[in-house]
Amino acid sequence: MLNNLFSKIKDRFSNSDKSEYDSVVPADQIEKRQQEIRDQERIRAEEEYRREHPDQIMQEKLESFENKTNKLKKKLNIAIITVFGLIIIVFLILFFI
Repeated sequence: MLNNLFSKIKDRFSNSDKSEYDSVVPADQIEKRQQEIRDQERIRAEEEYRREHPDQIMQEKLESFENKTNKLKKKLNIAIITVFGLIIIVFLILFFI
């Protein structure tokens, strides 16, 4: 019985040494796997944040919409003033020529 136990322990250590150190994993595969793990963790954290703070997410979306709207308003005003100014310049050129 004691001999059987020693034999099992011996087999266990001798087999694990061969199987663990036979294969070598390239560094780029390790980096790729680590990147996948980080991406999964980031996505999980974002989803958890969305579940815990739905009102804050909605407020951020509204603020973003307002900021985009204000930027578009400014661009449209500049375009209208530019076109109006160019029309006046064309009429002045045509009137004095």
